[in-house]
Amino acid sequence: MNKVSEIVWQGIKKQTNIENLIEKVLQKCFEVEHINPTSLYICVTLTNPQTIQELNNKYRAINKPTDVLSFPMFEKQELANVISNSSEVQETLGDIIVSIPKVKEQAKEYGHSFERELAYMLVHGFYHLMGYDHIEEDEKARMREKEENVLTMLNITREEERLGNHHFIDSWKNAFNGIIYATTTQSNIKRQLLIAVAVVIISLFFDLNRAEFLCFLFTIVLIIFAEMVNTAIETVVDLYIDVYHPKAKIAKDVAAGGVVITTINAVIVAYFLFFDKIADIGLNFIKNVTNSPSHLAFAIMVITIIAVLALIAYAKSNKHKALNEKFVPSGHVTIAFAANTIIWVLTKNFIVLILSLIMAILIAESRIAAKEHKLSEVIFSACLGTFLVLILYGITTTLKMII
Repeated sequence: MNKVSEIVWQGIKKQTNIENLIEKVLQKCFEVEHINPTSLYICVTLTNPQTIQELNNKYRAINKPTDVLSFPMFEKQELANVISNSSEVQETLGDIIVSIPKVKEQAKEYGHSFERELAYMLVHGFYHLMGYDHIEEDEKARMREKEENVLTMLNITREEERLGNHHFIDSWKNAFNGIIYATTTQSNIKRQLLIAVAVVIISLFFDLNRAEFLCFLFTIVLIIFAEMVNTAIETVVDLYIDVYHPKAKIAKDVAAGGVVITTINAVIVAYFLFFDKIADIGLNFIKNVTNSPSHLAFAIMVITIIAVLALIAYAKSNKHKALNEKFVPSGHVTIAFAANTIIWVLTKNFIVLILSLIMAILIAESRIAAKEHKLSEVIFSACLGTFLVLILYGITTTLKMII
């Protein structure tokens, strides 16, 4: 049996077991489509995300890495003639380019094996070379049916994937993972969180009443929410459309427009909240920081939550995989001990102090019992929440003494 693949390794280390899998999968594809007696073959390039991104940018005007690219040599209407007239001289059916790091990442994300994910990429790429696409629903369904048929014949079936939540805790955990993903991968959200911290700190210097502060906080949350919805829509569109399509562009543009509208709304809210108060710049301007303990406590909690989200996102980013595997702080414990410290600062009731500390310790213990975090991570998180609150309160106390 002639080999049906020519494998090129570009920018990554060669692995024999992967080459064997590629040949096995493509042989089955050729067999199913009755082109195995021909002299046709496929050039498979295994590379890294940077190369995929360059090719996407050059040939598809999409400046980002994807998992697989296919470059067919023939149009679909030509294939029947090419296959029937195939000579003994080998001729390429086309090129399949696969990002191996992306395959590993997606296999982990979807909860199945690397071999299954790579096999799917190859079969998917093969059917693109055979002229199939997934823009129109009918053709998409036909292509998916063929892909699953080949994988089933290879006994590489899709493992049972759980997209839903088994219980309430799962739903919170998955939601938190969504926040971490957004803050890790989306540069706009990172910038907005930094701006949120800055404006929350600035708000301390203005004498905002409860309604004004609530309106101010809601505006910040609305912008971040709109950006996360935009991210979700872009991800879903990219999942189903990997070539330019006018409706995909409309979906992305409308989602981005929603972010713009919330930003304009924030500017309007800021104008009405702060325009009349800017005239109070001076010593009274600084005194407002310490005149509203509840406002200060709430602002410190907001800053603490954003800070721990940023730290977890930093630890879990692809740039810091070693840190992710060995040390990730606990958001639950950080926030619990931050709240406990705020209660210590604001109240003199000894019973309340003890009860809040017990609650914080129980939350910390539950993270260890659930095997979500190690003892060292929990201790670090407790110290982080405590010291962050003390530092922020220390700064405000120093300001009060100065003026």
